[in-house]
Amino acid sequence: MWLFFGVAVGVAAALLVLPLILLRLRVLLRRRRPRTLGVLHPYCNDGGGGERVLWVAIRELLARGVVDAARWRVVVYTGDAVGPAEIRAHAASRFGVDVPAEVEFVYLACRGAIEARRYPVATLLGQALGSLVVAAEAIWRAPPDVLVDTTGLAFCYPLARAAGVGAVAAYVHYPTITSEMVGVVASRTAAHNNSAAVARSPLRTAAKLGYYRALAALYAFAGRRAAVVAANGSWTAAHLRELWAGGAAVRVVFPPCDTASLRALPLARGGGARDVVVVLSVAQFRPEKDHALQLRAFSLLRARWRAAGGRAPEPRLVLAGAVRHAADGARLDALRDLARELDLAAPAVEFAPNLSVVELRALYGRAAVGLHTMWNEHFGIGVVEMMAAGVVPVAHASGGPALDIVGTDGASGLLAATAEEYADALHSLLVADGAAKRRATMAAAARDAVAARFSEDAFADGFCDAMRPLFT
Repeated sequence: MWLFFGVAVGVAAALLVLPLILLRLRVLLRRRRPRTLGVLHPYCNDGGGGERVLWVAIRELLARGVVDAARWRVVVYTGDAVGPAEIRAHAASRFGVDVPAEVEFVYLACRGAIEARRYPVATLLGQALGSLVVAAEAIWRAPPDVLVDTTGLAFCYPLARAAGVGAVAAYVHYPTITSEMVGVVASRTAAHNNSAAVARSPLRTAAKLGYYRALAALYAFAGRRAAVVAANGSWTAAHLRELWAGGAAVRVVFPPCDTASLRALPLARGGGARDVVVVLSVAQFRPEKDHALQLRAFSLLRARWRAAGGRAPEPRLVLAGAVRHAADGARLDALRDLARELDLAAPAVEFAPNLSVVELRALYGRAAVGLHTMWNEHFGIGVVEMMAAGVVPVAHASGGPALDIVGTDGASGLLAATAEEYADALHSLLVADGAAKRRATMAAAARDAVAARFSEDAFADGFCDAMRPLFT
């Protein structure tokens, strides 16, 4: 029996070690000039804030000479089922960013291994293991000398280093696990990461706590393998410093926001009927963005507006954002159903998915107030864009909007958490006596607050400075 056990252990070890040895040999044998910068971004065509970061980062690394195109090959690892021309066209249409001609695309067949839908139980662990598969395929197809992860697949860093990748760098939008997530489970609170069935059961709670703590320990070990770590804001940086203590210093590099062109829009709102005032939401149709809260808050506002006599201007809500796949499309359909249930039929509420950068800019030029409802938003590019355009934000009182962008003094925007608080804030900016004058003052302050701090130049300075040691 002991002999059988020993043989089984030996076979299992071989199955784990042999692929790593082969991967390392391939990396070492394929090293040549030019060297390779590999950027791991399996969803590079999604059209969200993370993709803006990706394309501006690569553009600036090449434009500023941090990465010499004569000495370095630049590849983006993607799993998108579209060709390079379509990816480039989407980046130009959605963000106004031209992807450099030097960029090559390496297509991954295993991207499905990191999709949450494949793991109805232990989702984070499944995605962590899936990231090893994705990273192994990426390294096998185009062995990098430097690997930059811009998606948050930190669990693959030890694999990359063991395979012979010279250095790993990370630009982190959102930590995989946080103390807040652990706290929600420990307090037995039902939330998006803790089902009611788990919250009700002491046994399930204990098991999930153990699982989360083990995952946090693995996440800490993996994150410390990165040589350079940049976070997109104070909230994310604080979590990484706590979780990855002992690793590379974490620096804050705010994402590139289109503050320059949006500041050219007039502060006096135009482009629409004078008897209508537009409230604008800009966010991908993902569950954590909590569009349902926006609809409930706006329903409360409309009820108060009607009770006050329904005088002009009439508040209308436009929800703009990317629909990435069928699940997002189903979520959008459910929101349309909720709007009808709340008596928010068109034109009171308008849904505007997958707008081009030109169409979105036109909306910014019409909107008076912006709406953001994600709890613990890691940063909030949409909030910055609103402020640059002269749209007064009403944002969630947590995460990046509270810490870095809007602030708590009420000078350049308002914060809220519940539907009632959002309705109160919207009422003060849209319906209450003196609302127009209050908005005008706050819009000017909002534009000044974000003008330089969150510009593409500020991002490029910080990002290139962080990455430069890897290429010298």
